[in-house]
This record gives sequence, structure tokens and C-alpha cells, in this order.
Amino acid sequence: MGHNFKAAEAYCIRLAPDCNVFAVNATNDLTVRNPAGLLATIQIKYTDGFTDTIVTDANWHSFTSVPNGFQNNDFDDSAWPPATIEGNYGVAPWNAVTIPSSASSTPLTLSDANWIWTNEVSGGNAPVGTRAFRKDITLPTGQRATSATFLVDADNGYTLYLQGNIVGSGDDYTSANPSASQISIVAFTANTGGPAGFIAAVELEMEDCDCGSVTSFVTDGTWKYSISPPSGFQNATFDASGWPNAVVEGKYGIAPWGNVPVPDTISTSVAPIPGAPAAMSAKVVQ
Repeated sequence: MGHNFKAAEAYCIRLAPDCNVFAVNATNDLTVRNPAGLLATIQIKYTDGFTDTIVTDANWHSFTSVPNGFQNNDFDDSAWPPATIEGNYGVAPWNAVTIPSSASSTPLTLSDANWIWTNEVSGGNAPVGTRAFRKDITLPTGQRATSATFLVDADNGYTLYLQGNIVGSGDDYTSANPSASQISIVAFTANTGGPAGFIAAVELEMEDCDCGSVTSFVTDGTWKYSISPPSGFQNATFDASGWPNAVVEGKYGIAPWGNVPVPDTISTSVAPIPGAPAAMSAKVVQ
């Protein structure tokens, strides 16, 4: 719903596999006659990769009142007259309008994420050793993820897994083609002494449309941990439901870590940390 003609709005929706109707209830405000217009571009992406674009033109139908049910698929608008063309984009009095880059969410950030660890932290310190953290996400029915973007940090080190494959050991990754409705994120972490913590923000991009439909989540108390990770813990099919919930140590920015820097580009992966289970490498988009 838009209320400012100087700024366009962007939306991303899933379409039905057969018939789809685009309908707009447009309002001209004020109490006296004044300019009125509707402007739209609609891009449709098909499952075979083909795209089609629909724009507001004389092929649209218009009516001077708004009948009940006009937006429904079974409404018959065949008797409506064609819309009147007032001009191309940029014509006065509307001129150029602000156009959003997409309907995507705001850029991924760690600001809402929590530092988490096991229940072993005492006096700000944790035992030396490796620990595992895991998050399983079930996507809504019919949705599949096409890529996952991560912002990750750990005190002192970690190796990150997606669907059982090694993403890398660093700070910032985009891994392509998770291709599943059940996504598993696993971190194998190490503490060499003193404070210990793990923090992450993850963004999954969906294949349901091409304008940035995403699902995001961060490290919090819903993540699971294991002090002695069993064999196969990193695999997508592993059942971690019996693991205890992670202990939240505090929000991003707390001491002793402060505001850890986040790179502007995709990080170059380094070797897995010692003890990390061997696995195939995930496809990382550079």
C-alpha cells in the first residue's frame, strides 16, 4: 500500500501456477480535481528461467468505481474500457520518482545477533577445547533456499558447515544452492583459553521469486550445542533435537569482544580448524 507518489514501492509475491490477476485500487486524494495516475512494472520469472515484463498500458482495463470482488480471478472485467495512456515514465507532473532497488530485506548485520556458548562459562572464561553448535531451519511449505549468506565470528576459531559441507573458516560467506526445505547450519568451534563465544547472522535467499525474498536468523538461545560432538554431527540428516540449548552471553558489542569488524567482501576461506570433521566443500560464491 503506497501513499506517496514521489516514491515507488516494491513487492515480491509467489504466483499461482495457473491464472493470476493483477488488480489495483487506486485513489486520487484531495477535494478538488487534480492530477491522477497509476504506474507499474511487473516482472514474472518462470520455472524454466524465462522472464516476462508487464507494464501499465492500454491493455489494462479501468473503471470509475470499485465493484465488490474486482480483484478476484473469477471477476469479469471484459466490458471495462481500456486505461487511458497519460505518458511514459518521467512525464509531468510526476516526473522521475524514487525507485527502490528491490523488495529485499535490509543488509545482513550482526547487530541483532547474540554471543553464545555452552553452559561451561564461569567468571567470563570457558574450558579449552572444541565445541559444536547447530541450528536446523524448516522452511515454509513449498519454499526452497537458493543461497545462504553468513556473518560469523568465534573466540577463538571455528569451521562452518552447511548441509554437511564445509563452507569455510573466516568471517563472511555466501554459499550457493542449499537446495532443500530443511537447512542445517553447524559450527565446530575451538577455545584456546579465556573467554569463549560464537556469533552469527544468516540470511537464506528463496527461489520463490527473483526480488530478494529472504529469511534471516541469528545466534540465540534456540541454537543447540554439544560439548562432545558425536560422529556425523555436521551432517544435514543428524538429529540434534536432544542437544541442550545454547547459553546466551550477550548481544553483539558486549565485552570482551566489542564491535568486531565485518568485511565488505566475501572472505577467503582458510583451512578448517584442528579436529574439524572432513567434508566436501560447499560452493562458495566469491
